[in-house]
Amino acid sequence: MLIIGAKGFAKELFEVILQNGPPNSIAFYDDVSEEAPSSLFRGYQVLRNAEAAADYLHDTDQSFALAVGNPQTRQALFAKFVDLGGKPVTIISPFAKIGKIDNEIGDGCNILTNAVIESGNSIGKGCLIHVGALVSHDVVVGDFCEISPHANLLGGVQIGECCSIGTAAVILPRITVGNNCVVGAGAVVTKNIPDNTVVVGNPARPLSK
Repeated sequence: MLIIGAKGFAKELFEVILQNGPPNSIAFYDDVSEEAPSSLFRGYQVLRNAEAAADYLHDTDQSFALAVGNPQTRQALFAKFVDLGGKPVTIISPFAKIGKIDNEIGDGCNILTNAVIESGNSIGKGCLIHVGALVSHDVVVGDFCEISPHANLLGGVQIGECCSIGTAAVILPRITVGNNCVVGAGAVVTKNIPDNTVVVGNPARPLSK
């Protein structure tokens, strides 16, 4: 498997991979960080350009996992590595709690330790559901969203694409959040949020420009 990213979140995702058992093959990818080492952990190689990544995906293992948090970056890297011949895989911690009734989880998601996804939910491709986050029932989360640690999406919530929901934020039942929105840490969302909006506070209000 090729892990896209070689910094902080890559360590967290690698831990989840190890929770599921020793991988057959692992390499990391980072073409951005000049200080990135040539290898990580127990000597796993860090690839530094698209040609090396394409060779790995072709010759060693087609699967890749996203190890970055930013929604727009996740979207761009997902497309890039599919174009290089990769196959996105969903990584789910065995310590997450996923309901057995009518849940749909898209390709290329990361669902980390102690996340809870109850029943009747739709999680789009490329999403990150972080440590301790709660997705209640009948929730729709669009593609490439980041649901930060201990955020709560309550019943009937709808989240658009490429949204970032901050740590410990609460989205109250049946609220709709548009595309490309940011909900600040600890915010309590009581009203619908239009596209391309940043909200903070309790109750959450648009951030002044």
